[in-house]
Amino acid sequence: METRNLSTFSARQNERIFENMSDGIMAINQNGQITYMNSACEQIFDTSLANLRQKSFEDAFLGNKKNKAFNKLFLASLRKNVIPEKTTVKYEQDAKIQYLSVDISLIHEEGEINEEQDFPGMVVLFDDLTSKYQLKQHEHDFAYIFAGLIFCISIYLSIWSLLRFTLKLPLKTPFYTMMIEVMAFILFLEIIFLTSLSLKDIGLIPKISRIKKNLIETFFIALTGCAVLLLSKVIFTLMGIQIKSYFIGGSPEGAYTYLFTAFIQEFLARGVIQTSVKSLMQVKYQKQFGVLLTSLLFSLMHLPFGFIFMIGAFFLSIVLGYLFERQKDLWGCAFLHWSCGYLAMCLYF
Repeated sequence: METRNLSTFSARQNERIFENMSDGIMAINQNGQITYMNSACEQIFDTSLANLRQKSFEDAFLGNKKNKAFNKLFLASLRKNVIPEKTTVKYEQDAKIQYLSVDISLIHEEGEINEEQDFPGMVVLFDDLTSKYQLKQHEHDFAYIFAGLIFCISIYLSIWSLLRFTLKLPLKTPFYTMMIEVMAFILFLEIIFLTSLSLKDIGLIPKISRIKKNLIETFFIALTGCAVLLLSKVIFTLMGIQIKSYFIGGSPEGAYTYLFTAFIQEFLARGVIQTSVKSLMQVKYQKQFGVLLTSLLFSLMHLPFGFIFMIGAFFLSIVLGYLFERQKDLWGCAFLHWSCGYLAMCLYF
């Protein structure tokens, strides 16, 4: 079969080939003006060729001083006729950061050109690698956070073991609660200053369109959970089973304090542990494993409060984990944790 050379294709056929490519293609003439961009290239730079016809490439794309590597790469070609190797550079525009693979080819006749010759024009091939870079960065971030989490939990349990079994100091519940809150604060600082994660990534910023739906859903679940806790207490009392000598306890001051505690613990359990575990476990039933392992770790942190308390924390964490996966923010989880968790402590602990 006769093979047709690409040079025999018509301009229209070549344009169709370029338009069907996933990589961006840009052509720049001898005057440094952009003469062609395929659809992929227009999408990468979020602009059209029509908007750039009266501009040079330098004016259109090299004005941001933050793009040092990107600017240096093209200035070397535009001003010195340098043909760089294919490379990946960071490109920022309008607060949007992209990672682009850039392959530059100069247009010239047969024979080599040098720096003294006029710029002959060039064709540039762009490949947007942003999603791959972000995925790699997120994996790095979550691995870093998870390592910090394991370190904090190990220190927490080591201190508890030292105080409880070696020094035999009778410490009250607020001390252990404070340790969990300190651990959450340390991890919060780690996320803010040492990772690329945003507040939205860890569930602190809710999705506006879901706020009303999430509020109704959370309130209904909380009401159901509180009703189940009260009913179970009544049943146990009628059966003569007294886990706590009086029917209910607690105080307004305790409720206010626990509101802060519930939010801090949800940030630690859902925003840090569950988000990190789910991101790192690229397996089938990823969400389910994330919820389960988070609940196990969360119940382990309640070990100083006794076995029954641990079991209660585990099952509450299961419900909260699925609620977080559904709503994608911490606020509903914090309210459910506060309402059901504090009522359970008043009734049983």
